[in-house]
Amino acid sequence: MELPILNNFLVPVDGGESSRRAKRYAVALAQKCGAKVILFYAHGQVSGRIGAEGRQKIVQKNLEGIDKVFGIYEDGFKEAGVEFDTIVAAGEPSDAIIKAACEYNCGMIIMGAKGQTGVRKVLGSVATKVSSSSPIPVLVVGTECDCTNSCGKECLWKWRFEPVPNLQKKPCKR
Repeated sequence: MELPILNNFLVPVDGGESSRRAKRYAVALAQKCGAKVILFYAHGQVSGRIGAEGRQKIVQKNLEGIDKVFGIYEDGFKEAGVEFDTIVAAGEPSDAIIKAACEYNCGMIIMGAKGQTGVRKVLGSVATKVSSSSPIPVLVVGTECDCTNSCGKECLWKWRFEPVPNLQKKPCKR
């Protein structure tokens, strides 16, 4: 078995907590590997029941929202000294993620897992679809400890390396 070359990581983002967890993990891992991180957003198709002008407005609003998310993430990458790019593509998210990872020669896809319940759990999440279909290794980052930040010693047990400094607001209390 040939191990992947960990020179580029694709990190799909949507602005949610799960993608923030994946981004923090990717920053710490990229620092250790000297890798570049590609932040990726895929905007899916808007319903055909909405007129062309309405669809365009929805897509534009989504793109403006992800630009704000990219801006926040960029500050963290710059502070950590990790090289990064941002890519936006159209298409069904799981397919677009796999296509982008192949196109940009990524050694790994690092993405967050949302807690799925009900119908979503039965039908599957984007992370499940990507991890079951991708020819590129997929690391799915689950939940962290009770705090919402990379929290130092407690997270060392899970991550096995130092989390990115200056991102934690306060440590976990266990």
